[in-house]
Amino acid sequence: MKSIILVFCGFLMAGTGLSASEVSERLGGYSSSDGETRTLFKMSGRADAAATLSGNLQTTLNLSAMTERARYEGKSFSDDDYIKKNFTSGRKADNSIDGSIDWTFSKRTEISIGASRSSDSIIQSNSARINVGQWLLGDQLRLGVAAQRVFTDRPKTNPLDKDAVTLTPSPKVLTESLSPSLKAILNPTTIISADYSYVKSTDRPLLHAYNVGLKQFFPGCECAVHGEAGRTINLGELNTQMTSGELTGMQWSIAYLQTLPGNTHGRLAYRYAREDEFTRAYSDHLVFGADSYTAALAKEFQSGSKDGAQRPILVDLALTRYLHNEAGSATTVEMGAGMKF
Repeated sequence: MKSIILVFCGFLMAGTGLSASEVSERLGGYSSSDGETRTLFKMSGRADAAATLSGNLQTTLNLSAMTERARYEGKSFSDDDYIKKNFTSGRKADNSIDGSIDWTFSKRTEISIGASRSSDSIIQSNSARINVGQWLLGDQLRLGVAAQRVFTDRPKTNPLDKDAVTLTPSPKVLTESLSPSLKAILNPTTIISADYSYVKSTDRPLLHAYNVGLKQFFPGCECAVHGEAGRTINLGELNTQMTSGELTGMQWSIAYLQTLPGNTHGRLAYRYAREDEFTRAYSDHLVFGADSYTAALAKEFQSGSKDGAQRPILVDLALTRYLHNEAGSATTVEMGAGMKF
């Protein structure tokens, strides 16, 4: 409920000197081949206030909130221990709030400090972060680094592993991450990016993640191709406080984006992901893989207001088809609408 109140605060603050604010909502449905169905309602809002403190320094305050409601039905829902035990009605609510203060000096040096809180009334997470970025070579190369700490409280459980050993996961989890990144604008139509993440958590082995990306724009056809690839290595000593085993994973995706007449944008995307898990009990090797195909359309409208200003409204529709080697297949349909002030 607090999230919903903050969303509507975005409406109220839109006319009080804020540089920008927006509100959006999404409706969706999910159905799988094993009988699970899910309905989704999501509402979010954001407000930004910018002020130039001196000729070279700009400060921006950001506040955003989100509430998401989901209802689960079907076979998979009844077999899901977490939802079945904690949400007997099959209705699950996730709420989050995020705030940050950003400084930009001479349009080249960026510093951001932020904090967030999320909860589904059972599991709660609180995080703090800092991001630093520096543009070099005439604003063609950006070097950045981000650090984050996440504190998670969850219900205490003592499940049995496959070999009948009692697991003792802590109800309090601390996760720390450090992520250097690079973005290079090679020319007006080509952008490449790369980042690395070092993640240390009390409930799983040390994690290393590597990602690279390419964005290529084609002005002649008003289209673009985006590609990404990543590798995750989550190997190390296992103990009874860890409920999952050692993991390695890889994923890659490619998307084609096309600008259409009438402020309409289309997107076709494919994503492949594979995860290899080596369990603590018996060191079993489990392989999980999934393909997903997405088609989406988004259209922007201009809405007038009493003060004569134009308010952009964005409406989108997305269809995603998932194919999973363990969970079978599933289809998700979502429709969203958002307005900027």
